[in-house]
Amino acid sequence: MAITVRRLYVDGPFGQVHIREARPAAGDTTRTPLICFHQSPVSGAQYRPFQDEMATDRIVWCPDTPGFGGSDAPQDVVTIGDYANAMATVVEALGYGGEGRGAIDVFGGHTGSVIGTELAVTRPELVRKIIFPSVALFSDEQKAMMMQRFGGPPEYFTDPDFVANSYKQTVLDGPQEIDPERRLELFTERLRSGMKAWYAPEAVMSYDAEEQLKKLAQKALVLVLDDMLAENTRLAGSLIPDAKTVELLHISHALAWDRHAPEIAKVIRAFCDET
Repeated sequence: MAITVRRLYVDGPFGQVHIREARPAAGDTTRTPLICFHQSPVSGAQYRPFQDEMATDRIVWCPDTPGFGGSDAPQDVVTIGDYANAMATVVEALGYGGEGRGAIDVFGGHTGSVIGTELAVTRPELVRKIIFPSVALFSDEQKAMMMQRFGGPPEYFTDPDFVANSYKQTVLDGPQEIDPERRLELFTERLRSGMKAWYAPEAVMSYDAEEQLKKLAQKALVLVLDDMLAENTRLAGSLIPDAKTVELLHISHALAWDRHAPEIAKVIRAFCDET
């Protein structure tokens, strides 16, 4: 089924937020819209093939988290609560929420999983159902290790090989099952966050995901993919009061949104459409 794609900007607490919207070409649909929160340091472009697959029968929005992609950046270090508040502003600007057309469905992986969690806990009137493909739930030991790896400003101005190494990892040595131009797109999206790319990892490592996951009142779908967060994601599924966990270990996270978009969309569509 054909889809229609357009770009939107809405005002947020840190400036404008860029959104890619996809919807059925035939017009509006009665199905609940889906909003997708990306991992860092990429952008909503991460989900583009998956978004287009899901958009054959509903509206799907992929906003760029403030400071990533085409969205304006915060001036100072922020929290997951700040990111969630920005996304609440987006949902309301799109016409949904308690004062609009009601709650929507939320999808978030890695950084996006905790933004989605915080949004669902603090603004439950905005979120009907929530889907987690890989949850950023870390122990204190893992947080320390992740901060050592991803914390602090990128080494653009101190390491002459920083960009070259990132290019080699993402484009040259990236998954060969993905088209080279697509790998290049994802590489350029990583660069767009510039020197503030570390704001999101810093926020994730300062967030009490375990406590907040226990507070979720919405129905949740937890997808365990073949990725570094598989065990963390299983644990998250056990903490959420009303969660359904589905094991998809034959799908690697690196290929999920490109090569396996139809399969994942089928699972998520069935969950979202359950009455």
